[in-house]
Amino acid sequence: MEQLLKSPQDFFIDFARNFGVLAAPYVDPLEAAVRGQLEKLFPTAVQHVDRFLSAVESPLAVQNLPLMNGFHVFLIATAYLVVVFLGMQIMKHFERFEVKTFSLLHNFVLVSISAYMCGGVLYEAYKSNYGLFENLADHSSKGLPMAKMIWLFYFSKIMEFVDTIIMVLKKNNRQISFLHVYHHCSIFTIWWLVTLVAPNGEAYFSAALNSFIHVIMYGYYFLSALGFKQVSFIKFYITRSQMTQFCLMMIQASWDMYSMKVLGRPGYPFFITALLWVYMWTMLGLFYNFYRKNAKQAKQAKQAKAKKLQ
Repeated sequence: MEQLLKSPQDFFIDFARNFGVLAAPYVDPLEAAVRGQLEKLFPTAVQHVDRFLSAVESPLAVQNLPLMNGFHVFLIATAYLVVVFLGMQIMKHFERFEVKTFSLLHNFVLVSISAYMCGGVLYEAYKSNYGLFENLADHSSKGLPMAKMIWLFYFSKIMEFVDTIIMVLKKNNRQISFLHVYHHCSIFTIWWLVTLVAPNGEAYFSAALNSFIHVIMYGYYFLSALGFKQVSFIKFYITRSQMTQFCLMMIQASWDMYSMKVLGRPGYPFFITALLWVYMWTMLGLFYNFYRKNAKQAKQAKQAKAKKLQ
C-alpha cells in the first residue's frame, strides 16, 4: 500500500537511487581513477572545488536526493555528447529509422510530466506561501516537498536527451545544431548545481515556467505527429514563448540581485542567481538568432512560392 501511495517524484527518485546502486561497481572505480589523476595534475584546483561544493551544497539535497554527485553528472553529459556525435557518424552508413511510435510515446511522456511538474511546483509554492520573487532556500525538512519537485525537473532534463537521439535515428542532422546540443547539455548541468545548492525557493519560478512552455512544445509535437494540422499555427509561437520565458527569468534574477546587493535583503544564493542571469542571456541570444534565420527562410520560401504562381 505504501508503494501505491508514492508520488511520481518519489518513484523517479527511487529509480535513480536504485540505478545508482546497480551502476556503482562500474562507476566508482572509474571515478576514483579520474579523481586520482586530477589530484596528481591539479591538486590545488581539486581542493578548491571540493571546499567550494562542501560549503555551498544543501544538506537537504545531499541527504535526501540521488544523482547529486558531480562526477556522475559529468559522465551523463559526456555520454550524451558521445552518443550524439558518434551516432551521427554511424547513421551515415544506414537508412533513417522509422521511429514515429517511439517519438509519439516520448512526446506524450514529456508533455504529461511537464504538466505534472508545472502544477506540482505551483501547488508546493502555494502551500509554502511563496511570493512571486525573493523566496529563500529552505534547507529544513519543510523544504523537502518542493526540493523533490525541483529534483524531478532536473531529472527530466535527462529524459529530454531523447529528443536528440530521435533526431540522430531519423538523420535530421540539420536540427542537431550548436544551440540544440548546448541547450540540452548545459541546462542539465546547471540544474544539477541549482538542485545541489538550493533545491527550492526561487528555483520554483524557472521550473514552473519552463515546464509550462514544454507542455505547449511537446504537446505540439505530439499532436502534429498524430496528424492534427489545426495546431500548425503553434509552431510560429514556440520560439517566441521560449524567448519570453528567458526574459521573465532574467527579470526575476535581476530583481533578486538588486534586492540582495542594493537593498541588503537576504535572498537566494547570489552566485546561482548570477549564473542563471548570464545563462539566460546566452539562451536569448542563441534563440533569437535561430528565430531570425527561420523567419528569413520562411520569407524566402513564401516569395519563391509566389513567383511560381505568377
